Amino acid sequence: MRKGMKMMMAGAAVAALAGCVSAPVPPLDTRVTVAEDVRRDIYVTDVRCSKGNGEFYVFQANVVNNSRQEIALEYKVQWLDRDGIAIDSIVSGWQKASVAAKEIRGLKATAPRRDAADMRFYVRRMRTRD
Repeated sequence: MRKGMKMMMAGAAVAALAGCVSAPVPPLDTRVTVAEDVRRDIYVTDVRCSKGNGEFYVFQANVVNNSRQEIALEYKVQWLDRDGIAIDSIVSGWQKASVAAKEIRGLKATAPRRDAADMRFYVRRMRTRD
């Protein structure tokens, strides 16, 4: 009788835990914005921003495609000065990238000026040009 009760409790515990770990959830970084149109299929992980050679900040992150098809994306890094003001530059525009099905793609950007202190990263599905 006790053995049957232990088995039943163990089975219930396994079933309860299985429902809690259905999919990995990446850590949220408030500097990252993923557009609603791709939020179901991709996520961004391993966001890093550090001083590279020449005292310019370098941004790096991984974009993970969870879908079964290739996704054409656009991304941009908006660099900010120490007061939180956007630094406009030629490299502030949207860049194109494709991420194959179930692929992890590393993306990288370098700050346009030495006074960059932080950044914001945006990802969206590629827009068709009219």
